[in-house]
Amino acid sequence: MIKALGRGSVVVEFEGRTAVIRGEAYLRGHGSPDFVMYESSLSSWEAPHHLEAIDPETKKRLLGALIKAFRERGIAAVVERSRWRGDG
Repeated sequence: MIKALGRGSVVVEFEGRTAVIRGEAYLRGHGSPDFVMYESSLSSWEAPHHLEAIDPETKKRLLGALIKAFRERGIAAVVERSRWRGDG
């Protein structure tokens, strides 16, 4: 599921396709989650499926599975519904 995790994004494989979700990593112990993912940054798959939009139901399943995968690794992750604007 999780292919790569950086301070500003996570790359995931889900149902045979790859997607990049933008986000932010935070320092532990300061009352914040370890990683915040911006739902609005998740709109299409990476090549070769880049012309396929991610429908709302698939997005919901993917994000739920990703939160679970983070939790299993001891990482507190949350989904932010509207913050990312594509400028970073």
